[in-house]
Amino acid sequence: MRENGYCKFVFIGAGSSVFTLRLIGDILKEKSISSGHIALVDIDGKVLEETKEAVIHLIQFAKREFEISSHTDYMQAIPDADYVFMTIATGGYERWKQDIRICTDHGVLQSVGDTIGPGGIIRTLRTIPVILEIAKAMETVCPDAWMINYSNPEGAVCLALQKYTRIKNFGLCHGTPDTAQWLAEKVFQVERERFTYRAAGINHFTWFTDMRIDGENVYADLNNALKSSGMDKKEPISAELYRIYGCYPAPGDRHVGEFVPYYLKDKVLEDKDYEWKNNDFTVVDGWREEARELFDEVRIHNRGYEKLLEGSGETAANFIRSLNTGDISSEMVNVVNRGYIDNVSQDIIVELPTYIDQFGLHPQKIGKLPDAIAAQCDRLGREYLLMVEAAATCSYEKALQAMYLDPLSANCLYPELLLQDLIHANLDLLPEAWSNE
Repeated sequence: MRENGYCKFVFIGAGSSVFTLRLIGDILKEKSISSGHIALVDIDGKVLEETKEAVIHLIQFAKREFEISSHTDYMQAIPDADYVFMTIATGGYERWKQDIRICTDHGVLQSVGDTIGPGGIIRTLRTIPVILEIAKAMETVCPDAWMINYSNPEGAVCLALQKYTRIKNFGLCHGTPDTAQWLAEKVFQVERERFTYRAAGINHFTWFTDMRIDGENVYADLNNALKSSGMDKKEPISAELYRIYGCYPAPGDRHVGEFVPYYLKDKVLEDKDYEWKNNDFTVVDGWREEARELFDEVRIHNRGYEKLLEGSGETAANFIRSLNTGDISSEMVNVVNRGYIDNVSQDIIVELPTYIDQFGLHPQKIGKLPDAIAAQCDRLGREYLLMVEAAATCSYEKALQAMYLDPLSANCLYPELLLQDLIHANLDLLPEAWSNE
């Protein structure tokens, strides 16, 4: 932050319109930021201009002083940036759907397909080169800026940034805080403010190591609370993992089920009728339609601003406040393990509580996770090491090793053929070196 609370924010992937608007709403509510420049970047010029129009309306409604610009080339936007938000999805929504179709043809089911599994691997190969290119440019034109990553696979992107660049960065995910809110309000049925916790693990596969209400440990009451509230039936996979491992996972069945291959089998899904089956995008389409309706309400009908200023649930603004003012906050962050979790290997990307002040990020020491959970995190973290190296160096060998380490690949008869099909279907979005595979 510069003098008088001025900041320059850059949103790369601003075509994620409502998500961008909600993050900007958080910025507009933040009292430590008095004014600034918001630069919107997207390769889709039409969506970009629509987003710019909606942002202008939102800023006018909030009565704040911000310059707005839009760019199809990120190099025009990042000079002098203070914070660069990364919300890209290389290939967009349709390519995500294609990933699921190809994996399904090979017998691999994925309830999401953007974090782990063959879908997570190919998304990593598509996304990492683009983000590393942007980060390398930032090293030159805005070396003091922070990159705030929201792009998936969150863990892989953060690992790549911390391993291959010098840019200051952190990755955020609302999954664990949202699960904490769900546990408080739906399971224990208390106000969220009374519920405190510690959690750690891998992005989209974190584990609560402590949970308290009014300072009193309530973990021993969790099993009864799940049953009496009926929430063990709402998230049955999470409840079963809690029974098996002794810690409750986050962020819900839709994600955690992908990390354990036994749940995403045709016969199991038929017998158990879990809510989150192979991703047919029906629910995601509904979310996108709701977002589009809100976007059009703001942009076209000039109303609905209050919804964008009521808080996104994301934590970026908390970080910015702490970095700007020194007020200490604690949030879940993706960082490379440097002894924070004793029984997970060094250099593996982990997600854990982190203090933030004007000097930066200070990850908290967790100690040991239960051995079985640590082993899961270690294996998955090692897969991310392979995925990121494959993406950064265009190594087919490392990508294939990641496929054979991946839990969901166990449901595939011929993992290498699946990898080859995914690569060939994405050659237009991958570095040219992949054309030789």
